[in-house]
Amino acid sequence: MKTNWKPLAIILGLSFAFFMIFVLGAFTFFSKGLDGGSQSSQAMFKNQAVGVIELNGVIMDSKKFLKTLSKYEEESKIKAVVVRINSPGGSVAPSQEIYEALKKFPKPVVASMSSVAASGGYYVAVAAKKVYANAGTITGSIGVIMEFANLEKLYEWAKIKRYSIKTGKFKDAGADYRDMTPEERSQLQTMVDDVLLQFKTAVVEGRGMKMEDLTPIADGRIFSGAQAKAANLVDEIGTLDDAIQEAAKMAGITGKPKVYRDEKKKNWLEIIQDQMGDEDRDEASSQGKRSVFSAAASNLLGVESSSTVLAPGVYWIWKGAL
Repeated sequence: MKTNWKPLAIILGLSFAFFMIFVLGAFTFFSKGLDGGSQSSQAMFKNQAVGVIELNGVIMDSKKFLKTLSKYEEESKIKAVVVRINSPGGSVAPSQEIYEALKKFPKPVVASMSSVAASGGYYVAVAAKKVYANAGTITGSIGVIMEFANLEKLYEWAKIKRYSIKTGKFKDAGADYRDMTPEERSQLQTMVDDVLLQFKTAVVEGRGMKMEDLTPIADGRIFSGAQAKAANLVDEIGTLDDAIQEAAKMAGITGKPKVYRDEKKKNWLEIIQDQMGDEDRDEASSQGKRSVFSAAASNLLGVESSSTVLAPGVYWIWKGAL
């Protein structure tokens, strides 16, 4: 019996065609994603521009931010920089590194606060020549925090006995298997107070305030943007666009300024993660990690949701949403 191959050939041909269409579509999608959807430097830098750097989420590292800032310094067409801050703060050292780099930056720097610019996020802002906030921005939280957990009773319940061999009386200060001694508490409080003084000094210098005026409100309290303006913690109530216009004016750029953002080229895994829902992303990153902000608080405040482990240390971080 003769086999009729024509229908099978048609089916195979159509399958191959659909496969090629899918491959080409996927290639086009990922190519656009890898390009970041942004204009090239050459096209953007035909005119003078204002560079925008975003500082999002908990500040745990300064490397990426400083790399972008260095790029903006080297590019002669970028005449000013706007730092867009949406952060509740973070670790002390990276916040200080970003603050110092902005202070020394040779071009005009304007800070623009988004939903949250608190604690270490505010510390970074005061390095700018001018600070903008929205009326409802959460800011301030000038303070320092160290957290410890005493699990002594839990270990007793589980019949676990923990102990340490140490080289000095303070070496296990803050250990979770016992309560802190008054001497240890005093020693750590002295260190935290010193870090707070560093924070307050930066605010006094950046905002042109007197220490005696700042101290009463440097107790960790948060402010709305409007309240912060009344307390001289910010200069103006305005949007990101207002901050860009001010930066252009400070740099002597006439007309509507060009805006440049250094958008990182994403790999295919990052593009897929961007397409994932919040629940999928949280589930994918939950192993061995804890969320710094609850998903609900992150969405409400507009802070970039990120899962990370806060290592033991001293933090300039607003903890109100935890």
